[in-house]
Amino acid sequence: MRIVLMGRGHRMVDILESFHAPRADVAVISTDSATLQALSGRPIRRVAADPAATTLAEHGLAVGPNDLLLVAEYEELPLRAILTNLVAQHPAAVTLVFTPLPVRELSAEFPDFLIRSDRSLYKTEMRDLIRRTGSQQKVNAIRRIVKEAGKAVVVIWGNPDPDALAAAFGLRELLLPDCPDFTISYMGEFTRPENAAMVSMLKIPTVRHKTEMNGGAATITVDAQPSFFSATGGVVFDIIIDHHPATVLGPHRFSDVRPRYGSTSTILTEYYRDSGVRMSRRVATALYYGLKADTANLTRNVSDADVIAFRYLHPRADTNMIRTIELSQLPLSTLDFFQIAIANKKISSDTAFAFVGTVDNPDICVHIADFFIKLSGISWAVVACRTPEKIVVVFRSDGFRKHAGKVAETVFIDYGTAGGHRTMARAELPMDRVRTEIVETTDVAIETWLLGKLAAKLKGLTKFLGTSAPTPIR
Repeated sequence: MRIVLMGRGHRMVDILESFHAPRADVAVISTDSATLQALSGRPIRRVAADPAATTLAEHGLAVGPNDLLLVAEYEELPLRAILTNLVAQHPAAVTLVFTPLPVRELSAEFPDFLIRSDRSLYKTEMRDLIRRTGSQQKVNAIRRIVKEAGKAVVVIWGNPDPDALAAAFGLRELLLPDCPDFTISYMGEFTRPENAAMVSMLKIPTVRHKTEMNGGAATITVDAQPSFFSATGGVVFDIIIDHHPATVLGPHRFSDVRPRYGSTSTILTEYYRDSGVRMSRRVATALYYGLKADTANLTRNVSDADVIAFRYLHPRADTNMIRTIELSQLPLSTLDFFQIAIANKKISSDTAFAFVGTVDNPDICVHIADFFIKLSGISWAVVACRTPEKIVVVFRSDGFRKHAGKVAETVFIDYGTAGGHRTMARAELPMDRVRTEIVETTDVAIETWLLGKLAAKLKGLTKFLGTSAPTPIR
């Protein structure tokens, strides 16, 4: 491969060094003696000539389709002269042009060349540096808070899921040098086998949450916000790190809420990468799995930051361990509830709904909803169930002009907790609140009540209003 660099200015050296092609035949054509002197001692050919008044052939620099021509010039007249000269030579090689001058008019005049503003390259680099500096400032702010408290408790809302567990674990390992007394606590249950497997295989230290844990400790929540805890009386947090749509955060000392991100694991990945802290293989594996799980393998609610984090984590994670965890997802008892859901499904237009009655583990609704949304023609999938204490409703949408989180919140926020993302959401309704509107809490009555509420937003379900539904058979 031959690379020919033409022009003037200090950018010549920068550009040449950015092309890592040790076996390339490199030549520089320039009238700038300072540039040629700066390139002395390198294994390149230096030609003191005007690239606007000489041809490549004159210097024995024939180029073909696999070669590369680079032009760097900071004044308009010399740049136009060089490009005009190259056009007359009809080079077969690709030509890249770097200049601080406005490029739109030049690109229109010389359409065969790739013309880029080196100012935009500088701007992109500066934006990245500013972002990295911002991450370092955030990490330093969190460190100050936990170091001042001397101990910290990160509280996981609801039943621990991979993203929350990964973010909590990643934050703990990041802050341990500053706060050795760091506890990961959870308020719900490990209801999914894969989540329990994740904790066991990655040796993530978790304990059931107790109020007395908070005494004097810096309180943290990840993958959640204070409003999520309203059903439990509310908790005031010092530190909030989340990727869900922002709600009222209440009093706090630090918050980092990024609704555009597909996972909280992505935020933690940036903390490690930008602060220069070494990431252990266990942490990388946890964050990689948390990111995969919350974005459904980069197919749901994905941002550029998630893709960058995925690429960063992939070579650092233990993918064999992740495969083992993922194979732990579905117990055999799941089949019984799939049978109930399919038998009691209500499908109209692009909407599928199923109520599966009483369950031991409400997360079964997640697996069924994920199955229903894959059906041809279905844009909305809603699956609900009940336990002695609450009703759980799981939403899935295709995301096209739809927002599952907003629908869940609009329909059910007055009855408990509700919200989520564009393609996935969840509502948990304490049975005591529902009883104020239902005379009896049979399966038929609950299903009828749910259909009435959901039909206000999901018009496809209106055809089922006023119909009686069979009670699911266990």
